[in-house]
Amino acid sequence: MWKKMASLSVLGTLLLCSSVAWSADARHSAYLKAAQAFLEQHMLPNGEAIDKDELGGNFAENEFAICDVNGDGLPELLIRFQSGSMASSMEFVSGFDEKKGTLTVQLTATPGVEYFKNGCAKEKAAHNQGLAGEFWPYSFSVYDPKKGIYEEKGSVDAWSKEAYPTNPFDNDKPFPKAMDVTGDGFVYFINDASFQGAKEDQPVDTPVYQAWVGHYLGGAEPVKVEWLPATASGLKSLDAQ
Repeated sequence: MWKKMASLSVLGTLLLCSSVAWSADARHSAYLKAAQAFLEQHMLPNGEAIDKDELGGNFAENEFAICDVNGDGLPELLIRFQSGSMASSMEFVSGFDEKKGTLTVQLTATPGVEYFKNGCAKEKAAHNQGLAGEFWPYSFSVYDPKKGIYEEKGSVDAWSKEAYPTNPFDNDKPFPKAMDVTGDGFVYFINDASFQGAKEDQPVDTPVYQAWVGHYLGGAEPVKVEWLPATASGLKSLDAQ
């Protein structure tokens, strides 16, 4: 009896390993198919084709990668389209639905997203035309494993005293020195209903901003993504991963 149970246990383990391997193969195959469609047919993961007028002059400027960026222990397909205009540029994170055998879009963002091992994504704003100076506005999104998507949680902008001693967009209103307790020449505007330190349309000092960052990152390390050029050789390297 014991030998029979042991045999069944081994069989179950083999079947489980076979199932996991099949899932990994199906996932990888779906990712390669989507990457090839992006390269050869200029199809995005959301099923839309890039307009010919938006392709730009050098498609090799675009990139793709396979990497676990959302922290769920499984690899995702990343596609970065940036050879066209700023308005048409997009970055995608896609997963794989094993039950349906199809690709799922987890995040659509401005190219240049920084991913963290705790499932956070830092997306820079497409433009910096405000008062921030050298500081670039950005937002945080967090991956929800139950929904299978990233959800935007909050964003931040800034006012640099050095760049703008007064606000040219608001009757030259002077820089709010009283709020800059640390005296570093920056105040921040945090738009995040879930963060108690944020005040709508009211600037906050650097320590409050740092607390907001810590609220999401908590010391999480960034994910190192090995981007490959959207070329035939890049696709070959992607296949070898």
